[in-house]
Amino acid sequence: MAEDTEQHEKTEDATPRKRQEAREQGQVALSTELLTAASLCAGLGAMVFGGGLLAASAGGLIERALGSFGARGTSDLSALDAAGLLGESLKTMGGAVLLIAVPLLVVVMLVSYGQVGFQVTPKAIAWDVTKLDPLKGWSRLVSRRSLVRTLTALLKIALIATTMGVLAWQQLPNITALSGSELGPMLAGMGHVVLRCAAGALIAICVIAVFDFGYQRWQHESELKMTKKELKDEAKSSEGDPHLKAKIRGIQRELARRRMMADVPKATVVVTNPTHYAVALRYEQTGDDNADPAARRAPYVVAKGADLVAQRIKEIAREAGVVCYEDVTLARALHAHVEIGEQIPEQYYQAVASVLAYVYRLQKRAQRA
Repeated sequence: MAEDTEQHEKTEDATPRKRQEAREQGQVALSTELLTAASLCAGLGAMVFGGGLLAASAGGLIERALGSFGARGTSDLSALDAAGLLGESLKTMGGAVLLIAVPLLVVVMLVSYGQVGFQVTPKAIAWDVTKLDPLKGWSRLVSRRSLVRTLTALLKIALIATTMGVLAWQQLPNITALSGSELGPMLAGMGHVVLRCAAGALIAICVIAVFDFGYQRWQHESELKMTKKELKDEAKSSEGDPHLKAKIRGIQRELARRRMMADVPKATVVVTNPTHYAVALRYEQTGDDNADPAARRAPYVVAKGADLVAQRIKEIAREAGVVCYEDVTLARALHAHVEIGEQIPEQYYQAVASVLAYVYRLQKRAQRA
């Protein structure tokens, strides 16, 4: 009941991170029925094409073994002779066995790779004490997955048995007709009957494999689904808590504002819009023609702000003796288009030059006074 309730709450598709974590733990949509069907088909095909060679090799090996009993039966078999017999047997049977085993292995590997790709999952085989919990083991035995597997196994047995029974019943007249035949024709006829029954059973297994492949895909996607809470938790863990990020941004803004305010006393002039904007400019005069080319050759913004920040900039400027110059248009333009630390654009050179000229006149008057 709890499992069904939890599954009912999982309505969201799995994220790429969720899929990768499940894959690392060995949770993939692998149909063992499809593997079985593919291996049986490959084995049957290999036996059809290579069975004759395997039978001939086995017959030749038996024939030579029986022929050598007379000579070897009364003498002791040394280690060297035993190794020779083993090597001869491998030479006789090795090619035929490889002709059947290699295609079978290749087909199984291709079918497995086609379903889940290549993935090394050490977490799936790692030691986990919780796997020894009898309560969890019992819950797995009575789960929906185990019930489906049991029903699938019973259905598979019933379908294969029924198919083979029907085919064998259809071949009953041929089997009866073989009763008076010689050994060779009888074996050939029985082999034909067995092959037909095996082919029918293989078709039934392939049908089951197709349905199992679809079910495993659906079951895998169903188990990977996430609740809305899981999506939010994953977003927090991957991107960070929004509240924490907002707090960090606030701290960063406060530190930047403090650094900006610390540079206001170094400004040459503060251009203001009386109540809303304030932009502190600094101009470093140099009469050295050999000065560093990277040095600032134009006034640049050391601080700017609006409303309360603008008022604070003007207060610090007055305390430090920095001239505050009121120019509504220039203050708005500089605040909108020039960032802190940037030099003013060329279109503002003339307006700022007049402001600096005014500041220098005030400084000269103060010096004369």
